Parts: sequence; C-alpha cells; structure tokens
Amino acid sequence: METGPGAPEDGALDPQADRRSEPRSDHRSEPQSDPPQLGLRERKKQRTRMAIHEAAMALFAERGYDHVTMAEIARAADVAPATVFTHYASKEDLVYELRHVANDRLRTALRTRAAEIGVLAAVKEWQQEMYEYYVQSPKHVERSRTFSRLLREAPTLWTRSVGFMYERQNLLTELMVENHPQIDPFVLEVAAAQIAGAVQAAQVRYQGDLAAGMGKDELLARATARSEQVYEQLARGLADVL
Repeated sequence: METGPGAPEDGALDPQADRRSEPRSDHRSEPQSDPPQLGLRERKKQRTRMAIHEAAMALFAERGYDHVTMAEIARAADVAPATVFTHYASKEDLVYELRHVANDRLRTALRTRAAEIGVLAAVKEWQQEMYEYYVQSPKHVERSRTFSRLLREAPTLWTRSVGFMYERQNLLTELMVENHPQIDPFVLEVAAAQIAGAVQAAQVRYQGDLAAGMGKDELLARATARSEQVYEQLARGLADVL
C-alpha cells in the first residue's frame, strides 16, 4: 500500500486486471526484502499474546464462549490475570485476535500489489491467501472452526463482526485514497464499501463451511469458486467508477 498514486486508467479496479497480472507463482519467486526484525522483548510479548489467545480458543471450543472467564483463560495460559488484560480488554478481543493479522496483510497487499495488478485483484489475492492461512495446519483448522462456530453461538460476537466489516471498509478507503489522491474521496469510500461488503459476504460463507466441518480441500475449492464470482461481479459493478 505504499505504491505511488495511479490514474484511473491504470486499472485500479479494472475488470481486466486479473487477466493482465503476472501469474502468482512468478510473483512469489521475486526477491522480497526481509521484514524488520523484532527485538527480544517484542517477540516475547507476541508469544505471550498468542499463548493467551490459543488458551482462550481451546477453552471456548471445550465449554463455549459464555462459560469461560478471563481468570480461567489466565490460568490456562499460565499468566497473571493482569497480563491477560494488558493484551486484551475483553473476551471479544480474544476471539477476534486474527483480525489484526488480516488487516496487516491487507495493508501490505494493497501497498505492494495494487499498482501492478489493480485494487480488486490485490484484494482478491489477499482474501485467497487468508483462506489458506486460516487452515494451513490441523491446529489452524481447529482454531478456525472454533471461531466460526462461536460467531453462530454468541450473538454479541456476530454483532461485533459487522463493526469490524466497517473497520475494514475504512482501511480500504484510506488505502485507496493513498493510491489515488486525484479521485473524489467519497467515490473511493463508496467503492470501498462495496468491496468490504463483498469480502464479508464471501467470508461468511467460508466460515459456514468451516463450522459445518467441511474438509480442507473442498473448503478451499468452494472459497476459490466464490472468490471468482464475487470479484467478477465487483469488477462489472465498479467498472464505470474507476
């Protein structure tokens, strides 16, 4: 998302952008700069944060969201209750830990790929990579199934997911304005709302398949097929905007 501004005719939301882009395998073979290395203290904080998250998800899977306390999560993670609250203000924040991963990766995708392949293609690429990230190992699959089931069992979690869709819409707006400062920000905000809504709709179907226990291969095949449908429809709908 730190690429320079591109004019509308650059294909920012061009329906042909996917077909013009280089194959994914070529993109992945390009040399990448190493990410900045975290210090020892920051790495320790991240390990503690993820240990708390994993302990919480295991308890939620076993007993349900409403029957687990923050104190019990602290005991399961072998940390003090105050440490849990240092990292997470509430149980809801614990459940939605991975939204930070998703948003950080979206930010990177738009700053590194949008100028080359267009916004829609970059978002599509990001969403497919997230689908794969959530099920990259049996441990990840189980955590993702637990998350998907919790959304269906706890109305407060589902309600908050709608708020996070708006958070992602704002992030998309910010990044699109960054890439296209010459375009009316309101037009970009409307486009971002359409993209965020489509991402959410596809994500809900993906989560439904996870919650139902669908196998990894079928899960990803269905998610990929939906992704093709979603972004083709978006491209047709936004072609006259950018």
